[in-house]
Amino acid sequence: MSIRGFSSTVSAPRHLDHDWYPRPLPDNFEVGERSWVYSSFAFVHHAARLPSAVRVGHDTGIYNGTFFDLGPHAEVVIGDYCTLVGVIMRTNARVQIGDFTFLAHEVVLADTPFAIPPGPENAPAAIRIPTSDSAIVLGENCWVGMGAVLLAGTHLGEGCVVGAGAVVNFAAPPFSILAGNPARIIGSAR
Repeated sequence: MSIRGFSSTVSAPRHLDHDWYPRPLPDNFEVGERSWVYSSFAFVHHAARLPSAVRVGHDTGIYNGTFFDLGPHAEVVIGDYCTLVGVIMRTNARVQIGDFTFLAHEVVLADTPFAIPPGPENAPAAIRIPTSDSAIVLGENCWVGMGAVLLAGTHLGEGCVVGAGAVVNFAAPPFSILAGNPARIIGSAR
């Protein structure tokens, strides 16, 4: 999978000119040229401590309702020309989204089956050290339908299509079509 555009990544403005929420963006958030973020409210539960915890490529849109509920060890990498519409990322591990990927309304990417905002009152769940099995990886040109849930261990190859409401927690080869709860491969997009 290729994640391009980070050589031209620029530091995000600390305040978005169009933002209704009066909080600055996190210092460890980087965004590429011509990418758009709806509001700094997306980071209200962001507790990631890595120096470059969230990196967004160029020409990508992060739209209303998207939330980065990130624990201290979390790292999110989003490629170029992606669209995230109301996506909830709850992780203390790594989420990697390839170029040209579309995530529809209310898609959830979570490394635990329950969303607990990171913070001192939730220390045992929030401080859990992620393993390599916790990563969620989406290849280039994936399409994820409304309400799908991608759990720890989800690795979608290039061109995968995930049906609305599917619950995925396994690796799928390139161009697979997945549907159901629990999800299974029902066809090929080739």
